[in-house]
Amino acid sequence: MKTKSVLIIMAVAVLIIMTACSGVPKEKKLTVSNVNVIGDAKDLIKVADGTYTLQNANNELSLTINLQLLQNRDLEMEGLKLGQWTLNLLDKDGNSIPGAMLQFKPESGAELQIIEFLKTGMIGDTLAVTFSQMVTSQDELKKIMKQTTSFELTTVIESIMPGPLAEVTPEETKPTKPSTTQPAQKPQAGQTTPQTTPETSPTATPVKPSEDWDKELDAYSAAIDRYISMKNNLKPGDANAIRRLNEQKAKIDEMTKRFQTASGMTAAQSTRFKNLKAKFDNAG
Repeated sequence: MKTKSVLIIMAVAVLIIMTACSGVPKEKKLTVSNVNVIGDAKDLIKVADGTYTLQNANNELSLTINLQLLQNRDLEMEGLKLGQWTLNLLDKDGNSIPGAMLQFKPESGAELQIIEFLKTGMIGDTLAVTFSQMVTSQDELKKIMKQTTSFELTTVIESIMPGPLAEVTPEETKPTKPSTTQPAQKPQAGQTTPQTTPETSPTATPVKPSEDWDKELDAYSAAIDRYISMKNNLKPGDANAIRRLNEQKAKIDEMTKRFQTASGMTAAQSTRFKNLKAKFDNAG
């Protein structure tokens, strides 16, 4: 009887151990430094060095990181807003883990917090921001929790105003009115000819500053980098990821059309656009 009880206890213990080993960890500590920040905000913020906790709760992965301010910028004043910021989870070799791309929680208000942080924060200040992602597969969760050792941050800043970029059009030519000026009369002896002030022509429509095109090209470059990152991390059969990838491609296609019909860029900016378009085309 005693032997039987011992065997039962041992079996229960083994079952508990096996269950624990087969379960998905609830959290994992990630100690990082010099985290790679990609895209438009790479000169504005960095990820503060330290230890962060990747959490798993009810099939939702979440990771709260501290953004450290490097440079102030008033995005609203420039007519800009945050695009999609993504945390790409990496393995010990620095490779992206397929299907592991955490984003802002829609209800978190993170976008507005970051915009205000960039505008009014003190250089060196930090802001805690949470990224998350739903993962329904337990096997996928287990793999992500096991393989993740660090992460990188992809940032996008884009124009608030939708639609095509403003184009510079030639100044409209107005029909010339018939001249009502009488022919100049030859002055008589002892008379002087009155001096007249020539009319000044209206100022021509200013050309869009080259700095504006540089900003648009920066946004174009970041959008392409994000597309390539999404494609590299795409998991076959992930309908949501495929939808987001197609949406990103459509966005880049629209931006490409704007550049192709725009005018006013310098030769260097046109060359940069062609190189970026080639990069996107090669990415497929």
